[in-house]
Amino acid sequence: MASGLADARRVARRSRPAAIVALEQWLRIPSVSGSSQNRRDVDRAADWVARRLNRMTRSVTVVRAHGGPVVVARITSTSTGESTRGRVPTLMVYGHLDVKPAGPGWTSDPFEPQRRDSRLVARGASDDKGQLMAHLVALEAWVAAGGPPCNVVVVVDGAEEIGSPGLDQALDSLHGGTDRMSEVDAVLISDTRAAAFGRPTLTVSQRGRLDVRITVDVGGADVHAGRFGGAVVDPSLALAAAVTSAAEAISAIPPAEQTAPEPTDDVVRASAGGRTMAAGRLAARATRWSATSVTSLHAGGAPGAIPTRATADLDIRLPPGVPPATARTLLVSAVGSAREDQAVVDLRCGAGTIGAELHHPAAVSDAFRAACRAGFGVDPVEVASGGSIPAVAVLKSRFSVDPLLFGLGPSDDGAHGPDEYLDLRDWGCGVDASVVFMENLARAFRAGPRPTFAGTSRPISGSER
Repeated sequence: MASGLADARRVARRSRPAAIVALEQWLRIPSVSGSSQNRRDVDRAADWVARRLNRMTRSVTVVRAHGGPVVVARITSTSTGESTRGRVPTLMVYGHLDVKPAGPGWTSDPFEPQRRDSRLVARGASDDKGQLMAHLVALEAWVAAGGPPCNVVVVVDGAEEIGSPGLDQALDSLHGGTDRMSEVDAVLISDTRAAAFGRPTLTVSQRGRLDVRITVDVGGADVHAGRFGGAVVDPSLALAAAVTSAAEAISAIPPAEQTAPEPTDDVVRASAGGRTMAAGRLAARATRWSATSVTSLHAGGAPGAIPTRATADLDIRLPPGVPPATARTLLVSAVGSAREDQAVVDLRCGAGTIGAELHHPAAVSDAFRAACRAGFGVDPVEVASGGSIPAVAVLKSRFSVDPLLFGLGPSDDGAHGPDEYLDLRDWGCGVDASVVFMENLARAFRAGPRPTFAGTSRPISGSER
């Protein structure tokens, strides 16, 4: 299989320029999930990746699930196994094709990709079409070289940005059909950031998330602020009290213990553009502690008038392992205690996502580390993340496997903001690492108790970063 690995790495390296052109085509599709205006674009993006996967296998299914399409493909290994002691493992590669709305502040059309030196700038370049494309290129290289050394299941979610509401449904629909899911030995997800340029990164924990909307309604009609200010209930002030109580209740949740090296406050301040608080341990606050962020405020009303209704949308992040139901209970009590007379306070919570500590079997972890050494020339660094990927909890529960979160996005990639970008130098290294990881995973399962992994030598082409 060593010659197959060498062939696959060479094919992947040669195919990278054409793959970037294809990625630009995919990025031009404004696949914004949760928008009726872009529903057809999400379907077009799903059809685009389904056609690309069809070049590798006939086993491709587009499940029209709740929230958006989910594309699933199966590529069966051509390996028969060199040892009766092992078996051919199955790797699941998960990513998503949907994106956030463009928003303001872009210096170019967000859906017309721009190459700026090594940067590919477009909505979805890093989150997540570009990162997922690295693994598709690696898989295509293996198919061209004779077939992958392990079985591979590719799952491309069309609604990750709105919480992956149809992912469970899509996986359910595959049981019992021609694409029935078998055992999954490892799950690989690239939808996170790297710690720094040239530094492959493994995220070992994520926070949970709960979306909350608080609405205060005092009834009646808008009134003159000069005539009634101070004599009537102001829904905005009542809302502020409710939000403050909610934030205080959430902040009382004990933080999780630190399990990964913690960046300094100066590093966090630099990446946040100087917006950070004066308090210390900023990295822990952003990854291991609970947090309440107000993402939207609306009161309406004409100038000089006190409105009757005010609404706030909250993004609540929870320490790993804290169930969203725990936060809901705290919020109901806190908001209820802040209720004002003559004000109706409505609290609505989303489904929520539980965060997780991620642990991997030694053989899988060693296979991944060796692959990073092959692709990047260095070992991966472990980090904690304050973000939340709903699919992590879904796939962890479904297959009893903690996903490997392999960050290929730049540390300042601008995801969810203007001028989002992908660094094509690190992306190329990620393609190579993915090729090698598939081989190493196969070795981990087909060899004896101490497999020898590819990746002890230098990268195939370090000069081509």
